[in-house]
Amino acid sequence: MDMEPTVLFDLIREGSGIVLSLCFAIAYFPQIIRMFRNKSSRDVSLGMLILNLIGYCSGLIYITSNEIARFWVVVNYSTGIVMTLLTVFFWKYYIRKEIED
Repeated sequence: MDMEPTVLFDLIREGSGIVLSLCFAIAYFPQIIRMFRNKSSRDVSLGMLILNLIGYCSGLIYITSNEIARFWVVVNYSTGIVMTLLTVFFWKYYIRKEIED
């Protein structure tokens, strides 16, 4: 099987983009699962989540406004925004429950 260097490079580049996006998206799952299991958001820093959200939004604006947006980078930032918002939602839900109890 003889592949040209450009085909191999394209496969590596696309594979790296997929891994990048998956890793950043999946990185939030342990924290969400932990909050869900413990029914608590005490271990989560809202400041970190807000900084992540600002960073992802700024990154998405930067790459799209400078015409350097690649598909997987856009997917990465977009997924990061969604996962951060989902984590903030669970944070608010469980912090409210802790205050009520």
